[in-house]
This record gives sequence, structure tokens and C-alpha cells, in this order.
Amino acid sequence: MNAVEKIVRDLLSEKRITEARNLLSLFPGEFPHLELEVEYAARNWKAVKRIYESLPEELKEKYAEHYEHATSQYSIDYSREAEEALKELERKNVQGAISIVESIVKDYPELVEVIALRYKLARQRNDRKAMEKYRKLLMELDRTHPVLLENGLSSRKTGLFEILTISLLVAIFLVSLFALYIVPSSVKKESETPVIEQTVDIKPLEQRVEDVLSNIAVLSESMGKLNDLVEGRFTEVQSDVKTVSEDLESLKDLLANLNRKLSQIESALSTISTRESTPSVVYVPSKESRIERAKSLWFLGYMFYLRREYDEAIRRFDLAIEEIGEENVYFKDDVYYYRALSYYFKGDLSTARRLFEDFIEKFPDSEYTDDAEYFLKRI
Repeated sequence: MNAVEKIVRDLLSEKRITEARNLLSLFPGEFPHLELEVEYAARNWKAVKRIYESLPEELKEKYAEHYEHATSQYSIDYSREAEEALKELERKNVQGAISIVESIVKDYPELVEVIALRYKLARQRNDRKAMEKYRKLLMELDRTHPVLLENGLSSRKTGLFEILTISLLVAIFLVSLFALYIVPSSVKKESETPVIEQTVDIKPLEQRVEDVLSNIAVLSESMGKLNDLVEGRFTEVQSDVKTVSEDLESLKDLLANLNRKLSQIESALSTISTRESTPSVVYVPSKESRIERAKSLWFLGYMFYLRREYDEAIRRFDLAIEEIGEENVYFKDDVYYYRALSYYFKGDLSTARRLFEDFIEKFPDSEYTDDAEYFLKRI
């Protein structure tokens, strides 16, 4: 594909019809099929029909559907009415111009130039609601239409197309200089040769221009891909940072709750252990209170185990086992298992072995039995 074709079609895909038309004006008559595509995108059906009729035969078959669609859509010649509307607008007869444009729109609602006229009329009346309506329509059809640029209302900043256009003009200027200074000197040196041999071969120059255009197109595509990649990576990093921040906040809340519960349990146990008994009465706690105290000790020991404070955990587990005694409670195997596991992670492997063996003997059907056997094999 020719570099000019690629740039023009990229502009059309981005609804930048005016820029595409301006670029083709640099190559008058060289790309009639692209001119047809530009007018087709602008819904200028009359121009589409005119350009199609002047196309070479080999291109007419390719653009036959464009011609048929333009013929079916074309119903009126709006040019005279549009000219009259502009004249009325110049005379500041806004209402008269509106009437003319409205009559065109009834038969030709999608015409870019008519929508541009309606936008201009709305601006003359300072009708903000209508201005916004037609501005959006015109942005969808032709983001670079001159009427949008009159008061700086186009939101598009100077972009890649302007850079490419300037680069293209610079390249053409350099090629022209080359032709002016290099080619004439070589012709002068060979002036004594027959006239038939003084013909200048411009194919290398054409090839250079083609190479410049190709390089511009490649550069445009590479910059677009790089921009998309950078935006994608930046979005991913932002998402990851947000996720990590949320996880850290959740972890902080969890640790705060655990510390608060540990403080409450330690306070309750301290109150129970320091309670003074009367000299004449021996206090014998009930079964329910012993089980509740054992449960609290088990939970507190497990918290110390999670914090890797194994000595404190073992001390609570021993007290819990003492309180449980021969009672059969649902958390009994938990206390015995985690006491053995605390000795294992503490590094007292001989005690851990003895306690794991005792656990397997006491609780052969426990869900921890397989784990206890696994740690015995590791010791």
C-alpha cells in the first residue's frame, strides 16, 4: 500500500476528513480514488458521483458499490441552497439562513457541510443547546472541519498528523533542492553529448520521495503502538498498586482486631487468676467454667502460636490441657496437636517427637493424625 494511501485511510478512520482532504491537496490529481473515499466519508454524494465518472476503468469496478450507494442517496443539488444560506448569514439574516438550511436537511440530513452550516447558525444565535448538538454530530463526521477550529472548539491538540505533514513538506523541499543543485550540474558536464542523452532520469528522486513517505508511515505506526503499550502498562501498574494498598489496609485492620482480642483475653485471665478465695472456703470451679477457661486458654495459645511466640503458646496450651482433664471437648485434639507443633517449630525436636507420638495414640481418628505422622517422619 502506498504511504499516502495509508495515512489518508488512517485519518478517515479517525473521522479527520478535513486533514485527509488537505493532505491530498498536496498531490492534485494523483490519487482520485482517495479523493472519492474522502468525499464518500463526508457523505458528499454529488462529488462521489463526479469523481467516480472520471476514474480509470480498472478502479471503477472496485468502487462500484460506492457509486451505487451515492446514486441512491443523492436526491438534490444542495450547492445553490447552501450558497444562498451563506449569503444570508453574511447579511446577518440568521432567520432566513435557518429556513434555507432546514429545507436542505429535510432531504439530506447527514450532509457534513449542512451540519456545519447549522452549527454556524446556532453559534450566531448563541443557542448553546443547538451548538452542542451540532458540534457533537460534526465531531463524529469530521473532527477537523474548519468551522470547529474557528473559535478553538475542537478538543484535539496538535497531534501526529501535523508532525507528519511538516516532515513531508521538509522532505519535498530537500528533494527539490537536490534537483535544483545536483541535477543541473551533472547535465552541464555532459552538455557536449547528443541531445538525446541529456534526458534526466527522475526515477531515483521519485523513489526517494516514496521511501520518505514509507518511513513516515512506519514511524507513525510505531509511535502509535508504543503509546498504546505505555498506556496499557501504566494502567496495569496503577491497578496493582491500588490492590496492594487495599490488601495492606485489610491486614492492618485484622492485626488491630487480633491485638484487641488478645488484650481482652489476657485481662480476663488475669482477673480470674488473681481472684482471692476466702480462708474458710475452698473454691471448686464448675465443669462449665473450666471448659470456658480452657477454651479461652486454647484460643490465646493459638494466637501466640500464630505470632511465633512459641514459649507463651506452650504455657497456655499446658494450662488448657490441665483445665480440660479427662473431659471430652471438641477442641481437645487441637490443643494437644498445636502444643506438639509449637515444640517442633521452637526446635525442641525430642519433646516434639514424644508429644506427636502421644497425640497419635490419644487421637487416632483426628483430622490432624496424618499431619502428626508427617512431622514424625521429618524428625
